[in-house]
Amino acid sequence: MLQKLSEDDFGVNVLAKEVRLSRSQLHRKLKSLTGKSASCFIRETRLLHASELLKENNNTVSEIAYKVGFSSASYFNKCFHDYFGHSPGAHKHFPNWQNKPETEFKSGKRIKPFPNLYHRLNRHIWVIIVVILLVVLLLFLWLWI
Repeated sequence: MLQKLSEDDFGVNVLAKEVRLSRSQLHRKLKSLTGKSASCFIRETRLLHASELLKENNNTVSEIAYKVGFSSASYFNKCFHDYFGHSPGAHKHFPNWQNKPETEFKSGKRIKPFPNLYHRLNRHIWVIIVVILLVVLLLFLWLWI
């Protein structure tokens, strides 16, 4: 798998053909072993390999994105940030980063880390406060008139 990882057309179908399983059998086996779909497994393997290359190479982030099989550097940056919680550029300049993801991919969707949940709840609380203030203001105006 690591030998074909740099090919941007390497995907679930190619992996299934290489291991001589059908696409659905491969999906079931990977899901039972790793808890991830085949496409998520390939993406995470690419990201972890990119992390190692960022630590040891002097190549640019775009070059490394293409080396690990991403056809778009911007999509690579998005996936890398979603997975590790920081940009590949930061990862390259601070090689002490651990290969521990901030989030996990599950079926193509990511689970947002706790700080994002906090900010989301914080926004909802402000919306609720504003709505309550408007209701109080309308009640006050209604009683005044």
